[in-house]
Amino acid sequence: MKNYLKTQQNQFGQTIGFSLEENVTASPVQGKLFGQYVQLIDVADGITNQVAEQLWEAVSTEPDEQCWTYLPYSAPHSQHSLKDSLDNLFGFKDSTHFLIQVAEEIQGWVALLNPRLGHGVIEIGNVYFSHKMKKSKASTETIFLLLEQCFAHDFRRIEWKCDDCNAPSKAAALRFGFQYEGLFRQDRIIKGRNRNTAWFSIVDDEWSELKNAYQQWLSPDNFDEHGFQKQRLSDCVSFN
Repeated sequence: MKNYLKTQQNQFGQTIGFSLEENVTASPVQGKLFGQYVQLIDVADGITNQVAEQLWEAVSTEPDEQCWTYLPYSAPHSQHSLKDSLDNLFGFKDSTHFLIQVAEEIQGWVALLNPRLGHGVIEIGNVYFSHKMKKSKASTETIFLLLEQCFAHDFRRIEWKCDDCNAPSKAAALRFGFQYEGLFRQDRIIKGRNRNTAWFSIVDDEWSELKNAYQQWLSPDNFDEHGFQKQRLSDCVSFN
């Protein structure tokens, strides 16, 4: 039986969840995170003009604006407005945003949202993988680094939420090992449109197997001389 399904009975004969041996004391993930292919830089460390220029180059060369459709804000229209949005964390309170650096160039951003430290829960969201890094080792390692650090900081559950119409995001969640949990109907209004929100999660008991799968997939041995993968991430482990 999976750990999260375990129950017990109290003195009244009622079924209740399993007891935790210790109080949950998850701590924030902050600072720089280093991987083989990417470096995640905490926005709280400051955004230099050079960083802003690199990021604006990625944003301004998107082939169209479809990557902004499901985000709660529109495409930035200048380097100044982009930097201002990053400085203000796009309006996400209590979030930690990271810039994604690939080969000395900033190519996107990602965030840890809605931390509930006393419950050990946090969400990966506000994901912008620019056209330069989509479907790449960089995007996969970005998620791996966040998952690894969150579980190392004693989070019990990591969430992924997206518009139910956002098929690429739902596919990415499943590929990254998140389990689909259900649909929150009429969850919010985004840009004047109804949004039903699809919920996914990974819990701590699943991380050991997932971590091994990520490490196996990210190994240089898994890529040929042209950089093409030999095994898919889903080939490395069963997520069911």
